[in-house]
Amino acid sequence: MFRADIGVFGSGAWGTALAITWARAGAKVALWGTFPDEMAQMAATRRHLRLKDVAFPDNLQTSDDPAAAFAAPLWISAMPTQVTPEAWRSLRPRAEQAPELVIHVSKGILQSTHQTLSQALTGVLDVPVGALSGPTFADEVSRGVPSAIVLALPQTVSDERAKALQAQLSSEKLRIYLSRDVVGTELCGALKNVLAIAAGLVDGLKLGYNARAALITRGLAEMARLVEVLGGQPSTVMGLAGMGDLLLTATGPQSRNRTFGELVGRGQSVDAARDALGGQVIEGMFTCEAALDLAQEHGLDLPIAAEVQRLLNGERPEEAVRRLMTRSLKSE
Repeated sequence: MFRADIGVFGSGAWGTALAITWARAGAKVALWGTFPDEMAQMAATRRHLRLKDVAFPDNLQTSDDPAAAFAAPLWISAMPTQVTPEAWRSLRPRAEQAPELVIHVSKGILQSTHQTLSQALTGVLDVPVGALSGPTFADEVSRGVPSAIVLALPQTVSDERAKALQAQLSSEKLRIYLSRDVVGTELCGALKNVLAIAAGLVDGLKLGYNARAALITRGLAEMARLVEVLGGQPSTVMGLAGMGDLLLTATGPQSRNRTFGELVGRGQSVDAARDALGGQVIEGMFTCEAALDLAQEHGLDLPIAAEVQRLLNGERPEEAVRRLMTRSLKSE
């Protein structure tokens, strides 16, 4: 009988890449997805459609039945951010018992409640919820390219258990750093997607490397302001979960958010740019308005995020750049 060490809930590219990595390192991993046809194809081909070059290790099991994943002592939530709380409200009653904690790997802020996923899921699951986040592209992690990431766990998890989880989820090719700043880690992972859209806009308008460097740097300052006022730590912003993830997502050609911004900068409509990316989730689109609402509640100014929201509302990209460049002069 297959007894999983880790249950991964969500069969997108990122959840699958992590499942492959942990299975390759020796863990027994049960990967659950909600679409029967997709899971049947993955079981038959032993591959993911977006990770075609990587075969699944033998100790990775895929299914649209969550029973094997439920039986694992550690649950990893890897579903799209905006549907995750409702998905768990449906899933949780089907499990005979809960694990000691859940770690989510999704990035974003909930549009409906302006919560991070750890805040929302703690009430839904009634167990501690941590986050795994950092500068990682799914395809590179699945292929075993050396990567580093942050495991943020709440204080209710003991230091001894936190270190054990860090060791369990680390591998020769995936180095994990431990943090206790869950909300800061989550907010960094959410906001960098908004800023990546803006960086893509700069690329699409062919404004050059100077402008992109300036935007990323000032974007980091916006990230820091919101993270700190909501209880996160400055060190998180300057680490892998903040600056590291922002640099990757704002410059990497595989970034959906950056590519979306670039297409809009080249003149495509928001809908056309989304269609060009195959309907993939553009996390920054969902996060932007929620981040601005949170900023307004706390009296913060996020000018780059504000221009991204105007862009999403259909304003011309050239106008966004003009407004940013003609704002009143300030001290850094």
